[in-house]
Amino acid sequence: MKVRRQLEALEPMVLGPLASLPDEQWAQAPDGKWSIGQIVSHLALGVGAVADGFERRADQNGMKRRATPRQALFRHMILSVGRLPKGRKSPGVVEPVSSPTPEMVSAEFRMGVERLDALVTSWPDDRKVSVFVPHPVFGDLNLPEWVRFHYVHCRHHAHQIEVRLRWLAARH
Repeated sequence: MKVRRQLEALEPMVLGPLASLPDEQWAQAPDGKWSIGQIVSHLALGVGAVADGFERRADQNGMKRRATPRQALFRHMILSVGRLPKGRKSPGVVEPVSSPTPEMVSAEFRMGVERLDALVTSWPDDRKVSVFVPHPVFGDLNLPEWVRFHYVHCRHHAHQIEVRLRWLAARH
């Protein structure tokens, strides 16, 4: 199942390159850029918020997707192409704290992914596509669409993590 493979790829994609990174380097960043800790915090907040949304809606029936035509177009383009545009500002709900603790944000990220995986594993297929959680740019997304979004989003930020790791290596 493609959704499960995408979920399984998130932790190695985001946390795998950070296994031997010293704690003090998690908070270092070029001026005006997020640190690695802030990137992981941002991803953890996003995954956790989506898991919260689906868990709150677990018993709701008869939901209808709400999205403007523009949101539907963005949703189709981004989820199909698999790339996020650069330079978008994150909504406040997923704005990272200034200096997150490596162990804490890593655990929060893992727990969010595990919660989504539990939903993907336990919900029947018709339920996965009939329950929606809103996204600020794409309108309502169902569970497989949210997993696809998180895959694309994590891949986008994994590239930023690689850039930060190169920057850290050049400094030390």
